[in-house]
Amino acid sequence: MSDSDSTLSPEPQRTIKIIFISDYLCAFCYIGKKSLKDAIAGCRDLDVRFDVEFRPFTLLCQSSVPEVAKVKGEKVPNRRDYLVRKFGREQAESKWKVVEELAQKAGLPLAEDGIVARSTLAHRLSVKAYKVGGQAMQGRLNDILFDAVFTDCQDVSDIEFLADAAEKVGLMTKTEATTFLQDTDCKNCVNQMIEAARASGVNGVPSIIIDGKWALNGVQSTECYLQILRKIAQASPMTECASIVSVES
Repeated sequence: MSDSDSTLSPEPQRTIKIIFISDYLCAFCYIGKKSLKDAIAGCRDLDVRFDVEFRPFTLLCQSSVPEVAKVKGEKVPNRRDYLVRKFGREQAESKWKVVEELAQKAGLPLAEDGIVARSTLAHRLSVKAYKVGGQAMQGRLNDILFDAVFTDCQDVSDIEFLADAAEKVGLMTKTEATTFLQDTDCKNCVNQMIEAARASGVNGVPSIIIDGKWALNGVQSTECYLQILRKIAQASPMTECASIVSVES
């Protein structure tokens, strides 16, 4: 027996799966994504790896705005006006003030206004990115998409913008992405994921499931994520509770 044969292979690094259900129009998802990313960075000393998968959810019904915001002859929906119509001016301003405070605490830039558009096309691109390049590619794409909505006031339903984003992260060329978005690839997959989320009780986002055992609903602080991630990472898989624990924000 050679020395190489007698050397024991190291234990494979444990993977903790995180499913982050979100919508690109959700400011709390934008903030929660940053908080989770910071918490994972705070676990670098642990012998685990995290596989983060973003799954789709849609906050807008099909009749509220068109799939593509820039429709000829129609005004592009404005976030401020949309929130006022939905909640009333006083409540809309109060809710947005909370968003501004949370974004500031998370160290995130936040534009005062933006474009309200259905996120279906963006979700299809995101699902494709995870299939092709895993969390690394999907993460880069999500950074572009969330920043576009909440810092650059861009239209997340615009095919040209989405095709550019796909090319930037190496998912596909701009021409290929345009064809993909004009077709139906990944559309059924996105719809099935949204239906599955609603069937499991998700009616708002962000909704996060960690290692199949913890469910967090609503925006959470980095400290909350960090506490839970470290607890799960340091526990033996055999001794962990098998039931899902729900943590409300």
